Amino acid sequence: MSQSNAYTVISAQNDHECTTVRAHPRNETYHVVEYADEDARERVADLPVGSVVKMELSRAGRRSNVWRAESVKTAKTDGGTSKA
Repeated sequence: MSQSNAYTVISAQNDHECTTVRAHPRNETYHVVEYADEDARERVADLPVGSVVKMELSRAGRRSNVWRAESVKTAKTDGGTSKA
């Protein structure tokens, strides 16, 4: 299962490389714990809380509500600045 959508960062990446995001417009919460590559991990690590990002997510194993970021494209930061 893969989902591509816009998400708001509600918890910045922690020491375990987990970032929590909320989907638009459904307000579902996802815990991103795996990354397709180092570039995707770094893009997410650089996002402050409040940033809106476009990501493609897929399930990370069998655990519930943990996801892998397959692609990451910043839509806008908490200040509303466009970043591609």
